[in-house]
Amino acid sequence: MIDGRIKLRHIACFLEVASRSGFGRAAEALHLTQPAVSRAIAELEDVVGKPLFERGRGGAVLTADGRAFRTHAGAAFAELGRGIDRVKRPGGATGGEITVGALPTVAARIMPEAVKRAKETGLAASIAIEAGPNGWLIDQLKQGRLDLVVGRLAEPQVMMGLAFEHLYSEPIVFVARPGHPAATGRPTRLVDLAGYTLIMPGRGSIIRPEIDRLFILDGVAGTGDRIEATDPSFSRAYVRMSDAVWIISHGVVAGDLDDGTLVRLAMSSSASGGPVGLTTRAGQVPSPAVDLLMRAVREIARAL
Repeated sequence: MIDGRIKLRHIACFLEVASRSGFGRAAEALHLTQPAVSRAIAELEDVVGKPLFERGRGGAVLTADGRAFRTHAGAAFAELGRGIDRVKRPGGATGGEITVGALPTVAARIMPEAVKRAKETGLAASIAIEAGPNGWLIDQLKQGRLDLVVGRLAEPQVMMGLAFEHLYSEPIVFVARPGHPAATGRPTRLVDLAGYTLIMPGRGSIIRPEIDRLFILDGVAGTGDRIEATDPSFSRAYVRMSDAVWIISHGVVAGDLDDGTLVRLAMSSSASGGPVGLTTRAGQVPSPAVDLLMRAVREIARAL
């Protein structure tokens, strides 16, 4: 049973401080004074009997207990908001609002067709698509800011409190401009690319460990001339104007390969960027609107 001393303002302040890693920034976002936010957190910590934040000059960082509490508090707060929305919404059960997190590759490749199909089958809700890196999306889902994430399977410790439904696995591909010297159609070894600039995601990206592992397995000690880039538009433009080779998830360049502005090199080694699927909060029953959209995403993914 929930302690009656816990109020909605306690949860709202807690989630905002956790999201912004600071009392001052949370107070500004909530249009409260910093002492009011600090007092709310102190009252909440008194009720639960554990410190939820470590305070320091750099701001406020969640403790282990704070991280555990955040998973449940965020989900409960979001469910309450959805319950209010369902009662008030026009358009029936499939109306209201849906906020979906998607990897940039998914946002461009799957979500347009999925949203179109869902609306054709009765979805009346307004939809917000939030594109971003997988880790950020998962964090937003845990906080209750997203109803659903269409992205990659995260590490086991990150997936606590979440459920994942596998849709497909996306390969890592090597692409270059048409007419590139390595685009012969014959299998190319990694060592044969030593003379070219290689463009790849930064070390914080979810597929970078797979790329590094590929080089290790092929006995290539280093990657020589390398550019790390997170912006596909830079990589796309640079590859088109040079002999650079771009190592990236297939979904990012699927359209470029289809229209012939980039070509895929035939590599003797291959690697998977990992499973892509639907991530939701464990135990959460999707609303009819979210369920309609999830069905549409499954159908589009199966057709890939």
